[in-house]
Amino acid sequence: MLVRDRLRTQPRILDRHEERRAHSLAEVESLAWLLDSSIPVPGKGRRLGIDALIGLIPGFGDVAGGVIGLYVVWRASRMGLPGIVVARMLVTTLVDMAIGVIPFLGDVFDFWFKSNTRNLNIMRGHLQQPDRSTRDDWLGVLLVVGAVVAVLAVIGWLVASAIGAFFGLFS
Repeated sequence: MLVRDRLRTQPRILDRHEERRAHSLAEVESLAWLLDSSIPVPGKGRRLGIDALIGLIPGFGDVAGGVIGLYVVWRASRMGLPGIVVARMLVTTLVDMAIGVIPFLGDVFDFWFKSNTRNLNIMRGHLQQPDRSTRDDWLGVLLVVGAVVAVLAVIGWLVASAIGAFFGLFS
């Protein structure tokens, strides 16, 4: 066998940076699977994870799941992903935490939303195509920020109206 033929058949050797990145990605994949899809639901063909189970513990569960989800975001930032990609992953985790604290609705949302798997897919997309435009990431972050501002404005208006009506009773 010629040397050049042997070189073609040997696996490509990863440099130290690629090796660390591959290890980090494998770690995030395992964590996302554990948190979002590790437990099969009998008769449904669906899966849930530890995140949905610990989310059943009022108060503590959603915060603990969110903190573990933030670890996924931290790993992405350490892998050198663009800041807007990390911001999009952070928004995904924060949305999961915010809706997760709502009794019952939050648990159903966790079963469906699977924020860690979403973040893993965002991470994979940018690792596979590092030169890809981040336009969609910017759009996603801006839409969520706009929705949060709109919800806060409506809540503020409702609170101001309620306070005005309350004081209107006494005048």
